[in-house]
Amino acid sequence: MAGVNKVIILGNLGRDPEVTYTQSGMAVCKFSLATSKKRKDGSEVTAWHRCTAFDKRGEAIGRYVNKGQQLYIEGELQYGQYEKDGITRYTTDIIVNQFSFVGSKGSGGGGGNQGGYNQNQGGGDDYYAGGQPSGGGPAPVQDDDDIPF
Repeated sequence: MAGVNKVIILGNLGRDPEVTYTQSGMAVCKFSLATSKKRKDGSEVTAWHRCTAFDKRGEAIGRYVNKGQQLYIEGELQYGQYEKDGITRYTTDIIVNQFSFVGSKGSGGGGGNQGGYNQNQGGGDDYYAGGQPSGGGPAPVQDDDDIPF
């Protein structure tokens, strides 16, 4: 039986996303999301999640999302290790497969214009779902083949 490697997170960006490009021109966007919960004693615990988005998803996140904004992501865990100063260090990253903008640009999240950016499971192009991204940008292009009737 095959396993499932799926992560769903709704959190706030800890800093502006960093977008770099590979030699082949593919975008690589790295960012961190914070999730918080309150304990019974009233204290708050924050967990930080390292995330990486590639290609069109990475470009969209880098362009439309800033520090403090909420972002909903779905992805998979990827583990790695490297050596620094003779010490082996281990990493856990979330590779973003889908995401949705939450809240309006400039707000810390909550309410406002919502949109999303999903990976088409049929192997086609990526598309916006639920409207255009917060803060404007080009209107989504929808082919006649994508219309369900």
